Amino acid sequence: MKRDRIKTLYLDANGCGGMVIKADTILRGIFGYGDGAQAPRLLRRVPQVSALFGFLRQFQAHVSYTIDWREAFCEAPQLDVDVCNINNLVHYGRCLLALGRYDIVVVSHAAAGDDMTVLLKSARRLRRRRGKLVMFVGNEYDLLDEKLEFIRAVGAEFICSQLPMPAAQYLYRECPGSRILSMPHALNPKVYRPASRPERALDIGFIGDVYWPFVGDRERTDLIEAFEREGERWGLRCHIRRQRIPRTEWAAFLNTSKGTIGAESGTYYLNDRGRLLAAAREYNLHQHPEASFEEIFEKFYRGHPREVSGKSISSRHFEPIGTKTCQLLLEGEYNGVLTPDEHYISVRKDRSNIEDAVRRFKDPEYRQTIVERAYEHVMANHTYAHRVRSVLAAVGA
Repeated sequence: MKRDRIKTLYLDANGCGGMVIKADTILRGIFGYGDGAQAPRLLRRVPQVSALFGFLRQFQAHVSYTIDWREAFCEAPQLDVDVCNINNLVHYGRCLLALGRYDIVVVSHAAAGDDMTVLLKSARRLRRRRGKLVMFVGNEYDLLDEKLEFIRAVGAEFICSQLPMPAAQYLYRECPGSRILSMPHALNPKVYRPASRPERALDIGFIGDVYWPFVGDRERTDLIEAFEREGERWGLRCHIRRQRIPRTEWAAFLNTSKGTIGAESGTYYLNDRGRLLAAAREYNLHQHPEASFEEIFEKFYRGHPREVSGKSISSRHFEPIGTKTCQLLLEGEYNGVLTPDEHYISVRKDRSNIEDAVRRFKDPEYRQTIVERAYEHVMANHTYAHRVRSVLAAVGA
């Protein structure tokens, strides 16, 4: 029965920034408006009011893993979950007053991602919780000092990191009171599943962002551009688009493609606990968004060794597996989850074997063997339900 399940507070965040907080607090929290609501007719001509109502939307729609994690916790049979959008200060305040009800408090990637303001201001209250606090760290290289400050301030029992364990231990070594859990993203098989009769007209399909120069390498970008440039010569029908789309559209697109391409996410340069990367990010994103990769590399990375790598598996590697779309990936560790030429077709980082990889990909029997092996492996070990069970086992629930 529901009363026997573990009371869990899941702290989420629908976007970030002052205007989002204002819209969520006033319009959602006080007046009860929902997504897509319009201003009252008499106020629609007031620009400030119309602008505020424009923030009543789902900012996570294009970052599907944040939705996948929330759904996995809410669907866990052991848990009775209350979800709180911390940007709605009215609802968040009520949840903080009721902290004593909860056995577990989960801080999501979205809540601890691009803005730590709300969490830091409420850290003293969260410290007085009854249950254990599990923190998923979003965008682990960004705002790291603020995230470490919050972890220490609330006495978080658990830190869930997407990174390989050596990198996570390096970043969070200033938090000795917290146990680090290796918690990479996973597969949501309810969304990313093979169509009953997929018509895979495309050989290679890719829709996604191209990484900014501040990441410090062009490996993934060079692979994408190689397929754009040479795909037709290799006898492939390629569709490559640089944009983000909602997860249902992405899942449908994957079911039209025999294969997709990619590489590990993250950076090789976690030097000085990510401060080198943070400096490059600030310069590239906020000061010189037009800067070339060559300029960024010369200014920040030339001469710096790759001391601690933050390269890791991401949700983008699990989603094609769910739709049984074969992956051609640059060789890498992938958190020890995926094995080259067993779960994906491996391309060397210098792309010297790329034509051989394409040849193997074009063999339907070989391609299907890779697809089925990867699917069975992930369904047995690496869904979001598996991840939530791992968290609960660590918490002792």
